[in-house]
Amino acid sequence: MLILTPLPLLAQDAPQTDTGSRQIIISNPDDSRPDEQFTIQLFGRDLIIGGEYEIRAEQRGNYALSDTDNDRETYRQKLELEFRYDISSQVKALLETKLISSADHRADRSYHLDTLERGESWLDVSRPLGKQSTLGLRIGRQNFAEEREWWWDEDLDAVRLYYASPRLSLELGLAEELAGKATNQPLPENKSDIQRVLAHLTWEYSKGHKLELFSLYHDDRSPTPGVGEQLAADKEDTSDARLTWYGIRARGKDKIKGLGKIRYWADLGVVRGEEDLLDFDDISTRRIEVTDATRQDVKGSAFDIGVTLKSKLPGRPSFTLSFAQGSGDSDPDDNTDHAFRQTGLDDNNGKFNGVDSFRYYGELLRPQLSNIRISTASIGYPLFRDSSIEILYHSYHQVDASDRLSSRLRIEPDGIQTHLGDEIDIVLGLEEWEKLELELVGSVFRAGDAFADRAGDLSYFINLKLNYNF
Repeated sequence: MLILTPLPLLAQDAPQTDTGSRQIIISNPDDSRPDEQFTIQLFGRDLIIGGEYEIRAEQRGNYALSDTDNDRETYRQKLELEFRYDISSQVKALLETKLISSADHRADRSYHLDTLERGESWLDVSRPLGKQSTLGLRIGRQNFAEEREWWWDEDLDAVRLYYASPRLSLELGLAEELAGKATNQPLPENKSDIQRVLAHLTWEYSKGHKLELFSLYHDDRSPTPGVGEQLAADKEDTSDARLTWYGIRARGKDKIKGLGKIRYWADLGVVRGEEDLLDFDDISTRRIEVTDATRQDVKGSAFDIGVTLKSKLPGRPSFTLSFAQGSGDSDPDDNTDHAFRQTGLDDNNGKFNGVDSFRYYGELLRPQLSNIRISTASIGYPLFRDSSIEILYHSYHQVDASDRLSSRLRIEPDGIQTHLGDEIDIVLGLEEWEKLELELVGSVFRAGDAFADRAGDLSYFINLKLNYNF
């Protein structure tokens, strides 16, 4: 039997199992693989072949809040193959590839797309300074993930140095994308020549209670064209930024006598730097021209706090309350953007007390934490042996009235009112089987006064996902 254990630095709450030289490092905390996987002998060592097959069906309704038919249906199949090999007791390798078939149907158009994507592909060297060392080095395309995915959850081409001990862990990464994710598509212009330095420190200062420090330096080193310069249309890049994020998180768990168990978190982040903004006009079907260029400072901040109570009431319900806010920009003309923006590597995806991760800012709206206040209340119930249901309510308000909103909606607010709307999500997760996972999500969003005459209109979202792990 092969036991898969997450790298302590990347999945710090996961139990650690000593499997000696047969230990395989799974870098993504969301990956779940069966204990027994297909194995063949190669040069006297195990080559382990596994992965997952996923089917996803999704329907979005009235995301434009209009009277026209703007519903959308998408279907996706993904086959993910992983090849893991221990070159030695200290050197491990992983190669991952993804075959994806997707279809998108709308009232005005439909398309089908098949792609081959490169996944993780790395070499990991543990204890390079000797057996007594707890340092490690990983080189190649690898997953950077943290528990709440508030800062990052992304595969990056990188070199990473990590250290882990029972109470303290640290990782440092230098990343720059070398090619596009899909093998048949080049790296987009707005993602090329970006160098990132990531740092993450975790300290368990008391049993069950942790402090974490985060930092990300983002340097877009791509050339910035001047006003009047003409470019190929596929070279359009509206922003070149040099930004640094800093943040701290407190999280933990404890017992309250007579009530049950609690989990809490508190995130605080700031972003500082400068950004060059460009405007373009089309001069032909294949050429564009820079019509305006401005530079602004960036000074934003955000926080996210919450608590979950796992009660002793009949049915063992869990209750969660949380509040998050990203700063806005009250004066767009002062050459300083005070609106917070997240790192671009984030997913805002996590768990409260159920078996499934979900978009905790709303499965339908999925806003970035920028110029927005989000209040959330949730109740969840365990089901059967290893399943759960979560019912969530979200209320959304802008910090400063603006006609821009980073979300999944296909309509912008009016820039006068600040109440964006309210959303209800239901998340059902079924994981009663070793290899099979089922997830069903349903959401309804009711537009607020910020959408003027569309206030009160409804959008909906349904998602069904099946994962088979092997």
